[in-house]
Amino acid sequence: MKKLVISGYHGFGNIGDEAILKAMLSEFKKMDKEIDLTVLSQKPEETKKNFSVNAVDRSSIFKVIKTIFNSDILISGGGSLLQESTGRLSIYYYLFIYFVAMIFRKKTIIFSHGIGPIYRKRSKWLVKFVFNRASCISVRDKYSKEELISYGVKPDKIDVTADPVISFKKFGTDKGKTLFDLYGKYDPTLETIGFAVKASRKTDVEHDFVKIIDQLKEKPCNIVLIPFHYSEDLSLIEKIVKLSKHDIISINEKHVVEEVFSMIESMDVLVGVRLHALIFAAVSETPLVGITYDPKIDAFLDSIQEKAICEIDAIDDSKVVEGIRHHLDHKVMIKDRLKMDVFKHKVLLTKYNSGIEKMID
Repeated sequence: MKKLVISGYHGFGNIGDEAILKAMLSEFKKMDKEIDLTVLSQKPEETKKNFSVNAVDRSSIFKVIKTIFNSDILISGGGSLLQESTGRLSIYYYLFIYFVAMIFRKKTIIFSHGIGPIYRKRSKWLVKFVFNRASCISVRDKYSKEELISYGVKPDKIDVTADPVISFKKFGTDKGKTLFDLYGKYDPTLETIGFAVKASRKTDVEHDFVKIIDQLKEKPCNIVLIPFHYSEDLSLIEKIVKLSKHDIISINEKHVVEEVFSMIESMDVLVGVRLHALIFAAVSETPLVGITYDPKIDAFLDSIQEKAICEIDAIDDSKVVEGIRHHLDHKVMIKDRLKMDVFKHKVLLTKYNSGIEKMID
């Protein structure tokens, strides 16, 4: 029985990263039902409960080293793990994990990463050193591949695939509409516009979102605010609700991946600042309007023939409202296009996963 260790940003309450984990676990179990999977998690007991999988405390260096030593393969899976935009320490945590696997001569699979931005020369050199010694590498977009090549990673080692979350199927709208009704005044006869928001480090964006909601509410509609990184987004949602004079459906509790997918599928348009909110929308065939704060947003939007409407530090409320109304007016056409673009992503992911399956065997 092969023993796999999965390393990522797990156990932090970020629904996008939890969706990545769920997708990966599903794929690896399809490859081999008897496979032994262990996840490095910030909250191992919660991960065990939610995913029915072995988990160890990722902050306990001794436990991490012991787990990797007893494994056959390290899977560094999904998300923007190697970047310096949110801090300069996390990149060294993940590089340390890779070095431990290298020291113990374990196979290392870099799975569907988003790369960068990385600013320091030392960090870029370390990424090059580790990645050129990995068993295989896949990234979720062409920009991440170009970034790795610029660091000196060999181009022929890098495959471009898709984010693991693309592999999900639609979950239906029943649960989502039930939750809307639970959290506020939901009218199923009206259009529903959702917001997956994120704070800006430079400006108080709650006022911008309130202006957008004011304009949208000139025509009766349901407004839903949903946190993707619960600990970070909920405070911003609470500020928006407090400032707004309108009824807003505020999702202020944590929900599992399936429930969040159902809520997104129940929307007519999603305005997303969080990457995985946009990916959830694309999979759900929900028209989406992206607001960018990071190259990964632009990369994903480009892959589904969309462009960011504006940047988080310079929100143009009139432009966002115009974009929302355009997507509502062309909803059927956009849904058909999303269906085709997501299918292409799924094909790429399936093709790459078949190669991983041979490596695990």
